[in-house]
Parts: sequence; C-alpha cells; structure tokens
Amino acid sequence: MKRIPLVALMWLVTCGAGAAAAQAPDERFEVAANLNMLRLSDFSNLRTGLGGRLTFDLTPHVALEGELAFYPTDRIEGPLNGTGVGSYRIVGDRRRTDAVFGVKVGTRSERVGVFAKARPGLTRLADRGTACEGPGCAVILMLIAPYTYRTEFAFDFGGGIELYPSTRTVARFEMGDTMIRHRSFAPPCFTGECTSHNLSTRLGFGYRF
Repeated sequence: MKRIPLVALMWLVTCGAGAAAAQAPDERFEVAANLNMLRLSDFSNLRTGLGGRLTFDLTPHVALEGELAFYPTDRIEGPLNGTGVGSYRIVGDRRRTDAVFGVKVGTRSERVGVFAKARPGLTRLADRGTACEGPGCAVILMLIAPYTYRTEFAFDFGGGIELYPSTRTVARFEMGDTMIRHRSFAPPCFTGECTSHNLSTRLGFGYRF
C-alpha cells in the first residue's frame, strides 16, 4: 500500500516534465535567403544580388540580425558626352558586397508581422575595368583614368512585412534606404566625400529553429 503514493508521485512528475517540454519557448533563431535589388540614386539600372540573413530574437518585439549580400554585376554608365568626332560614355564594371548588422523592431500575430530595421555596415566594390564607349573615345582615350574603390560605410534603414506559412517558416518583403558614404575616386563622387541614398528591396524566405 505504501508503494501507491510513490507510484502516483512518479507519474505526476513524469507528466509535469512532459508538459514543460511541450511548453518550451518559441524558436529564437532564423536563417534566411534573400533576393536583393538595389537601385543607386545616381544611376537608373537595377542591381540584383543574393543574400543570406541570420536573426536572433532578444524579446518578442526586438531582434538582432546580420546580413551578407553579393551583387555579381554592378555596372555604372556615365552621362553621354560629345566631341568633334562623335559622342562617348565612360562605363565602369564592378562587383558589390554588402555586410550589415543591427536591430529589427516589430510586432506580429500568428500569421503576419510588421517591422522596422536599422542596420549599419560596410559596402565593398571590386573593380572589373573602366572603359569608354562611342566614336568620341578616339579623342579622349588617353585621358581616361580607371576608377579606384575603397570599403565604404553604409547604413540600411527601412521596414517591411512578414508572413508565417507555418510555425517555423517566414516569408519576408522589405524596402528601405541604403545610405552609402563615398570616399572613392569613382561616381558619384570624384573629389571629397558625399553620401548617396539608394532604394533597396529584398524578398526572403527563412526558417526558424
């Protein structure tokens, strides 16, 4: 008869442990892949790249996140100018790598969430050659100086919306302003320093764990 309370106690402990495991906190890490689109304020063509993002939830409303993005083609075309033998345009080919890390703040329901982000970081441009296009190049060819690039400070600010198809998956759309502080001998600044404001758009899909 003395064994009955002991068995009952062990049964209650086992059930309590199972219930505690079932009520474990929500997943706090998220890994995601992005399709990134960047339109520089001084040039009309759109750059498309791929990115990866890691997010860690500090609270239900505040998270830290970092992102690395690579744009294999970042072509810039200067304005069309004229000479006595015809027009010409200076063209620069390069690759772009962006790395940002910062804070995401927002709120969510079971199926949808909204957020704002502020993420400082760096952007690195790799030169792939500077060229001249057009018949006027015959006159100014000897005057063309290749562009030179430095690693520049960047700041990504914006917001977006998230959809949750399941408890562990996240579909995300975001827009923002990627501000870049230019110090390189290249457009948009050739002398001194300047800051450009560039429209950035991202489509991403993530997994929480």
